[in-house]
Amino acid sequence: MKLHLSLKVVFSILFFLNSATVLAETEVQSPLVEVRVPQDTLAPYRDRRGTNGLMIGIDYEALVLKNFFSVEDGSTYSDLFGSDAIPFLHFAIDYKYNFFLGSLTFGPDYGTGTISKNGSSLDVERYGVGLRYIADILMPEPYVAPYVGVNAWRMSTVEKDNSTKFTGSNTTGIAYNYTVGLLVQLDWLDHDSAKQGTFGYGLQNTYLDIYVTQYTKTGDAADVDTETDLLWGAGLKLEF
Repeated sequence: MKLHLSLKVVFSILFFLNSATVLAETEVQSPLVEVRVPQDTLAPYRDRRGTNGLMIGIDYEALVLKNFFSVEDGSTYSDLFGSDAIPFLHFAIDYKYNFFLGSLTFGPDYGTGTISKNGSSLDVERYGVGLRYIADILMPEPYVAPYVGVNAWRMSTVEKDNSTKFTGSNTTGIAYNYTVGLLVQLDWLDHDSAKQGTFGYGLQNTYLDIYVTQYTKTGDAADVDTETDLLWGAGLKLEF
């Protein structure tokens, strides 16, 4: 009788130990669960921004090709259009790399504009790539972010004279324009909508872009002279 009870106790202990071992092995072999914490959209930009981003911009320049002359009769820009500027619209999409000193952007751009006066017209297209350094790390929120940049591009021009039915065109080699500007954050105008844009669409910042720029010429005598004085420009930039 005592032997029978002893065996029952031994078997009970063995069963308990075996169950504990199986449970421990099951817990060890259970797959890990990855927990992803969403971005804190209420955190300051300097804390919430990642390494990579995207910037999309559209702006306006008052373009004056001061050294342009007509291939038809040698008329200068001022002869044809006076002091009027070409209303030049410019579009850019840039990859943005953020680092501890600010950010760098790089990407393609395209611009187009037309001016007409007294039966003469000039169409201008510009296409190339741009590089910028933006000091957007100076404050927790980039209320103002100064920047410098350079664009490399080619320009196509088409001039027309309605009275003589003349049309002339030219596409230049590579030239440059150098830019100094200031990005002014607009999110404070409607803070709640700005945060909803960050949470729903990844829109990090909306900027007013104000700048001055100057174009160079290509150095090829056969090209249109694209050199300008300092030009002003303004536009809108979205950062994602």
